[in-house]
Amino acid sequence: MHDEGRNLLPSITMKSLLASLSLLVCATLASAADFDWKTRFPEGLVDNTGKTVDLATLKNKTVAVYCSAHWCPPCRAFTPELVKFANANKTKLAVVFISSDEDAERMFGYMNEAKMPWSAVPFKSAGGQTITKEQGVTGIPTLLVYGKDGQLLTKNGRDLSVLKKLLGK
Repeated sequence: MHDEGRNLLPSITMKSLLASLSLLVCATLASAADFDWKTRFPEGLVDNTGKTVDLATLKNKTVAVYCSAHWCPPCRAFTPELVKFANANKTKLAVVFISSDEDAERMFGYMNEAKMPWSAVPFKSAGGQTITKEQGVTGIPTLLVYGKDGQLLTKNGRDLSVLKKLLGK
């Protein structure tokens, strides 16, 4: 492919490369924005009264999965810090609670007492149990942090300085 002595092949190749890169970037951004949180939380989410919460509330946010229980003193000590942090970062961060309490009544009691501004997986849901098993959660409190694309970023979210860095603060 020549045009009056010029080789057009490098120009065509560069255009193809740039077009391919543009498509790749767009596809990556779309997949991050379109992550289906239903794959992580198949039973959905509930608020502190048991009412269903739309999974769309997680869209385009970093999601911190908080494994905790009222009977756990370290959990009760950490929860107010997380509540404050979550309230200050609610445009970037969504927290989802997985309870290790004895029953749903105690789970909701803990959520209300601690003024947790986030949703929870239904008590003893299979989705919550799958997450804790897959991530090897053996103790509480644990804060698992997922990116907007649904990929695990850290199991060390309890260190709020790590969480701040992940949120770009």
